[in-house]
Amino acid sequence: MFTLERFTYLLVLIVALTGVIGSHVDVTWYEGTFAREDGFVEWLTVLGLLIGCVLCFYRVSILKPFRGKLFLFCTIILGSLFFFGAGEEISWGQRIFGIQSSDFFLTHNSQGETNLHNLIVGGTKINKLIFGTILGILIGFYFLILPFLYRKIEKVKNIVNAMGVPLPKYFHIGAYLLLVLLTEFIQGGKKGEVLEFGGVWIFVLMTFVPFNREIFSRKSFDR
Repeated sequence: MFTLERFTYLLVLIVALTGVIGSHVDVTWYEGTFAREDGFVEWLTVLGLLIGCVLCFYRVSILKPFRGKLFLFCTIILGSLFFFGAGEEISWGQRIFGIQSSDFFLTHNSQGETNLHNLIVGGTKINKLIFGTILGILIGFYFLILPFLYRKIEKVKNIVNAMGVPLPKYFHIGAYLLLVLLTEFIQGGKKGEVLEFGGVWIFVLMTFVPFNREIFSRKSFDR
């Protein structure tokens, strides 16, 4: 598992550096090939999301005899969010199966596709509001503030553990901050694809081996 984890971090770094260098050498190649819709980066993102989904539902199945309803419910929610993210990433298979969008999505979706994150409501892009600003604030709280509160306040620790929230280690936080820094050097308008890819995989790795790993292990329970 340790070797696989290291390989995945290396993959994230290589993809990010390829994005930075490739966008400076040939931004047309970067946007039209490397970071395009249904391209290499997008499918790796989908793979990460599906792996996270399977992990969460597997945990529910093995920890059901040992954990409370809140823990299991929150783990199911996390698994469902992973699945939702994968579905949104590929527009729920629309492009794969050649499915035509309904009139609603043709009118209100910035790309005319069947997904929620590209919707435009009242002139506001959902992608920018929810998946940009709001998600950015939540990520900042999750990576920078919650781990500190968890270590310092016993009540917060008990709540987090009861809900089954996987917490990042310092290495996960550092890896994500490095990823954000690297993507700032990407030229063109598709730096978000690399940030999304790397963020997904770092989060999946963090879900596999979180700081509070013991609450997800059957070895920590009396049988």
